[in-house]
Amino acid sequence: MYVIIMGAGRVGYLVAKMLEADGHDVTIIEMDRNRAKELSMQINGLVIEGDATDPRTLEEANIKQADAFAALTGKDDANLLACILAKHLNPNIKTSLRISNPKNRLIFEEVTDLRKYFDFVISPEVIAAEYISRNIVTPGFDRVLFPKEGAEIVRFNIDENSKIAGKLVKELNLPKDALIIAVYDEKGNLIIPSGDTRLPEKGQIIVFAKNSVLKDVKELLEGED
Repeated sequence: MYVIIMGAGRVGYLVAKMLEADGHDVTIIEMDRNRAKELSMQINGLVIEGDATDPRTLEEANIKQADAFAALTGKDDANLLACILAKHLNPNIKTSLRISNPKNRLIFEEVTDLRKYFDFVISPEVIAAEYISRNIVTPGFDRVLFPKEGAEIVRFNIDENSKIAGKLVKELNLPKDALIIAVYDEKGNLIIPSGDTRLPEKGQIIVFAKNSVLKDVKELLEGED
């Protein structure tokens, strides 16, 4: 993919490096001259010193050939305007909008006329707060958050001392709002489980569950016989 990123702060820089590591082509648009110069020596892609809310700058970045555009500055209004311009210049582009103020995110998502200009809305601050708060309430396992849905994907380890080792999935009596979606054996082989799947003596299970039942799931799946 060819991706254009607006903003070369910590978020924009990390996204650019991750995309490049996965083999994608990246161009960054950055207003600060010193930051743009510094970044040009840190990434393989093109770094343009300019304003992504200016159509001429987007055209210089070949916006019409881009597959995706990510507005990742700390300025919500500038990010929104840049996404609108990107969609206007390239209706097929996928846009990602960073919103720093949670109140603005609610407004942008509720205004129907605005939603057509961005495909994905992200708030790193909200995600970090959600992650920290969930780990305070129910610590002890890896997780992927679904804040809007009030759910998470969590990982549990199984060893010879686990009370669930060797049991059938249907014998676990998980809460109705929890589901085992994957099982890995000791060698890392993936199993998509059914009720008759027998859990390994050592490995991992991946559970998708609502936040309200995570404590019960943890008590059920962790611990020793």
